[in-house]
Amino acid sequence: MPVTTAASTQRTAAPRWSVARLMEYSERHLSFTARSGAASEAQLASRLLENVVLYRSWEHSHGRLMQAVAAAPRQTAPVELRKVTFLTLHRKAPFQYLRDRHITGLARRQLIRALFGTQQSYGRSLVREHEAYVSSACSLLCADSLCSAVLGDEEFCDALEKYESAYAEYYRVYCDSLLAEHSGESSPMSALLPYLRYQLKIIRDHMMAGGRQQTVLRDLEALYAPSGDTQKLPVLRPQE
Repeated sequence: MPVTTAASTQRTAAPRWSVARLMEYSERHLSFTARSGAASEAQLASRLLENVVLYRSWEHSHGRLMQAVAAAPRQTAPVELRKVTFLTLHRKAPFQYLRDRHITGLARRQLIRALFGTQQSYGRSLVREHEAYVSSACSLLCADSLCSAVLGDEEFCDALEKYESAYAEYYRVYCDSLLAEHSGESSPMSALLPYLRYQLKIIRDHMMAGGRQQTVLRDLEALYAPSGDTQKLPVLRPQE
């Protein structure tokens, strides 16, 4: 998933966790991604870099995230960085669902209201979520690259890519259920939501603790393996 920048040549050196260094790496990585990244990632990075107002907002929000990483003791800084990947991955989910599922019109209005209430107007909420999607997705690109190129934690990055797919599937089921409820229908998958939420938490905790990522990958594959009407879904237990 991450685009490797020139910093990858220094992955044997212990990272110096300062806010300035983390922000410098992040900004360079976004510029590199805009020029040479995969099409979808390059589009995101370019959109952020070309919008002065959005970029300033991202600088502020990403800076706060990097401050938490820099403030942590050297031994636990990688854990703080992993927290950033999950936080930004989850934050971009609402608008990503709208985009991927092509939700428009009345359904989109109903979903925005169900997710975020009515304190803000529909138009303002939609703009806010689009900006949060671009900002969070770009922060995720940077944090993911930091984990891989600076920490050399490529196994975590591989597991994170699988987790992102699993979380997107969970969020799809969740939002589909909300829309079905607003239509006066019932979603057959809604009963699985507590199960999926719990299993993702167990996997996330295991990844945060630095557990064997091959185990995580196996658990993620099992979580969304095809299940017949009579096949019992697996139950993952917290690691001892």
